[in-house]
Parts: sequence; C-alpha cells; structure tokens
Amino acid sequence: MPETNPIPAFEEILKFVQAFPIDPQKVYPRSVSSMNGLLYGMIRTGQGKKLIVVGEKETLFKDPFIGKIFHHAPSLKVCDLSLENTISLMELFPFTRPVSLLNDPLTIGTGDRLGLATPGHIRGVSKFRVRPVLAQQSIRENGQTGRNFKEVIADAAWSVFQENYREGYGADADHLKSLDEVGLALDAGVSMITLDLSEKLNFEAFSIPQEVIERRFKEEIDPGDAKVFLHLFLDKEFTFRGSRGDLSIRFSEEDVKRNLLLFHQAIDFSEEVYEILLQRSGRKHLFDFEISMDEIPFPTSPETHLFLMIALRHRGVRIDSLAPRFIGEFQKGIDYRGDVTSFRGQFYRHVLISQHYGNYKLSIHSGSDKFSIFPHIGEMSQGKIHLKTAGTSWLEAVRLISLKDPSLYREMHLQALSAFKEASKHYQVTTDICSIPQIEALSDSDLPDSSTRKTPDSFCTSPMVFCLRAS
Repeated sequence: MPETNPIPAFEEILKFVQAFPIDPQKVYPRSVSSMNGLLYGMIRTGQGKKLIVVGEKETLFKDPFIGKIFHHAPSLKVCDLSLENTISLMELFPFTRPVSLLNDPLTIGTGDRLGLATPGHIRGVSKFRVRPVLAQQSIRENGQTGRNFKEVIADAAWSVFQENYREGYGADADHLKSLDEVGLALDAGVSMITLDLSEKLNFEAFSIPQEVIERRFKEEIDPGDAKVFLHLFLDKEFTFRGSRGDLSIRFSEEDVKRNLLLFHQAIDFSEEVYEILLQRSGRKHLFDFEISMDEIPFPTSPETHLFLMIALRHRGVRIDSLAPRFIGEFQKGIDYRGDVTSFRGQFYRHVLISQHYGNYKLSIHSGSDKFSIFPHIGEMSQGKIHLKTAGTSWLEAVRLISLKDPSLYREMHLQALSAFKEASKHYQVTTDICSIPQIEALSDSDLPDSSTRKTPDSFCTSPMVFCLRAS
C-alpha cells in the first residue's frame, strides 16, 4: 500500500529528521526544494554536511542520488556529498554546474582554498552586480591543500545548492602551464582556463645586446613568421583614443624582434590550447580563456601587451581576459605597494588596448586587500574587470579561529613558521620573519590582532596566509 503521509514543510524538517539515527544538527533552509514528488535539502550532522531526500520509498528508489534509505512514512534518504552524487546534483539542478561568465562584465574569483567559505562568498556577491568564480584553484594550490579540480568544483556546486544561488558561477583552473594540466582541468569540468605563459617566455629578449638579438632571431624564428610579424608591426602607428587621453604606439624593427623572441613559444602554446578548447566545445564558446603574465620578472608594458594581442588575433586566438604584470607590487594579502598615480596611468593605457583589441577583461591577480587601488581599477575599467582573491578570506578565517579556538590557532601559527621558507619560494613576498611576535609570549586575547596585523616593512606580522599554501 503506498505511503500517504505528506512531505514535511520546511519548519518541520529538522523535527522530522531528528527521528532518525543520523545526528542532525542543522537544516540549511535555502537548499530546500521539491521536484518530482520529492523534497531535497541539505543538513549538517555530526559527520558533516549531507543531502537529504524525502518522499515515498518507491520514488526514493528511482531517485539518482546514492544514499542510505530509512523506511518511514514518508521515507528518508541520506546521501554523502560525493563526486558521484555531485554528477546527479548537476543533472537535476543545472544551476549548480559552472558556466562561462563571458557576458558578465564584472567577475571575481573567490579562491576558497579549503572549500569551506563558499556559502559566505555567495552571500557576499549576491549583494552586488558581480558574478563569482567560486571554484578557483591552481595545480600548485591543489597540491598544497590535497585537493583536485573535481573536488574543488564539487565543493562549490554543493555550496551553490546550499545557498540556492541561481545566477551562475565559474570554475577556473588557474595558472596552467602544460597541455596535460589543461586536459586534467577540462576533464574535471572547469568553465575557465587561465593559461600561465611564464615558462614559455624568453625573458632574455629584452636584455641581450642588439647584435645577439639579430643572431638569435635568425636561429629561433621561422622565416615565414618573421616576415609576417614584421609586416604586422613595422611602419604602423597604433592609436587608441579615450576620455582620459589618447595612446599611440609604434614599433621599431628591433622592438618587433625582441617581442617576437619573447613571445614566439607562448604564441604557439596559446594557439594550441585555444584549439583544444574549441574542439572540446564543438567550436562553441563554452569556456572562458584567460592568459596570464603576472608572474614574470618585469612589468608588462603597453607595447608588449599590444604586441601579444595583435599576434594572438592574427593566429585566430580569442581571449576573454588578460593578466599582465602591473607596475608596483601585488603581494599576497596586503595592500598595493607602489605609486598609485603611476599605477593609475599605466592601468588606463592597458584598458585602452583591451577595449580596442577584443574588449576582454583585464585580470587582477593577487587582488586580496588591494584597497588603495580598487577605486581606480573600477573607474578606469568602467566596471569591466576580473579580480582574483583568496588571501582576504583566508586571513579572516584565521582571525576567526584565533577568536574561537586559540589552541588551534597556535598550532597553525607554528606550522606556518616551520613551512614558511619552503612556501615563500612560490610567491613574491618581502616578509620580515623577525618582526613576528613570539607566539608563546602572546595571550589568547592578543591572538586576533597578531593573526592578521600588517606593517609597512613586512608582508604580514603573522605568516598565516602562507600556512594554507604550505601545509
């Protein structure tokens, strides 16, 4: 005989699940929805977050989620947030699947390193006209946190379901440097690729003498490419007009040769990856494609920016965002270090080029806490920008731990100190370890200030922003 008891209303759900031996502690109200005669929602138990499905047992057996069924009237299925169930989640609730954010002018990568902060990120971005890239990690960061791209996307998808966020989010495989890494990310289901060109660039091209340039150019550059690129750039003036002034750029023959020596491998690599994206998407624009040059030894000049864009466009490569290395210092978790007026002027010139050669976004990497330049970035870009962050959320999480669990903070602090030397190899920082107070000398009440306090001459008086990357 079929069960006739109605599915409980939200107000009754916690009381309903408390009748089962699953140690329920909280129901996430935004997650509750009904479909095909079943009620879906997320709860927190003593064993972590779970998906629950409530309905008649015959219907529960047909439901695709894998879980343990408790027979009752109505019956209950309790499911782990596994990768298998993530696939079913995205099929039943398509808004939990990452998508291209090409048509959204203002986007922010939230870089939830441990997969715990995304519900808060969603609530934060929901207040503004901005779209989030909730799943944003690099191979390097996944290696340091013991995660992979599939797990990163799954964590984001379940958070989207928990918060019932239906505006669309992205998943960015950050700083990819090889075809194998690109394939790994695409197989995992990312919607955005950030291609790091740093290992494909010949940094000597701008420092070696002119006579060496001539020899290297003949040795390394295909004669056909040389002819094409000299034709593209020589005897031309590239003029960009804007409301805050115009920009004109001309290339000498030496300029062309130096830039081509710098970029020729990177251009080939970018074209190869772009073709893979087109093949994977059936020639449709399903992936956002960013090119990154932020981790190179010198700032990206407007001339170099323009050269790369013209070269890529000649090869048929379309990008959605570009991360130059801007002037000044973009260190992790602290404000911009440099002359803001100079930054503003150079950033404006980059904006002019981006508006005229594809109207792609400029991408700001290491964007956490760059409060002194945020207003200028927003103004100059006219609200078309991509910002990548992680450090601000991490520092706030660390501060909360120091408030709520001082002993855990002390353990993390010591771990960060022991791992700092190795972790600092991967990032540009000027941390003065000697300026960090001895943790043993601090009372519990002093820990919140110590955990995030910054000084002009040090990266951060606590190395906690690195604890994540090294542990």
